[in-house]
Amino acid sequence: MTPSRSAWAPSSPGPELGRLSAQVNDFLGEAVSVVRERFGGKVTYASIPLENVDWTPFDIVSVDAHRSKEVAHLYQQGIRSLVAQDKPVAITEFGCTAYRGAADLGARSGEIIEYDGVIPVGINGDYVRDEEEQATYLRELLDVFTEEGVDAAFACTFVCYGLPHRPDPRKDLDLGSWGVVKVLDHGSGETYPGLPWEPKAAFAALAGYYGGH
Repeated sequence: MTPSRSAWAPSSPGPELGRLSAQVNDFLGEAVSVVRERFGGKVTYASIPLENVDWTPFDIVSVDAHRSKEVAHLYQQGIRSLVAQDKPVAITEFGCTAYRGAADLGARSGEIIEYDGVIPVGINGDYVRDEEEQATYLRELLDVFTEEGVDAAFACTFVCYGLPHRPDPRKDLDLGSWGVVKVLDHGSGETYPGLPWEPKAAFAALAGYYGGH
């Protein structure tokens, strides 16, 4: 079986990546056979582009498809190549965080958080909060998915409870959160009383987009 590559995956992967891709596809082929012995529904696998998954044994093509500045010029072509495989396509993860410059980083935009062991404690630099950048990123990618005929798209993510919003930018863990709502350190929100979060601009952007489609 020959994996079908998306446009933003390497056209000539190195030997290590090629061997890894072959191992992944061997495992997935075996796993699908076992699953189908016990399950009668549709089968898919949430992949990342570098895995170069062979979608032959699957019913649905599923890819985490974040856009960064490095692949922005190839991004829509990559989505088109997924749809061209003539199977339903699900974008299983897309999004960025809510600070200026996060859209250029895509999947890496959450890497600004500093940890003490496994506990998030702060932000690794000075960043400007920009909820509109996160909202615009989501709308732009949804436009691509709609134009190219993607069947389903799952924004990352609704809430990150361990990354609360705080007034001090160096302690505002929400800057590194993928959530479309910001978790409050204390009390409940005003928009939805009793809940410990407030919607961000991305919340309204998603609601408006999906409501209009």
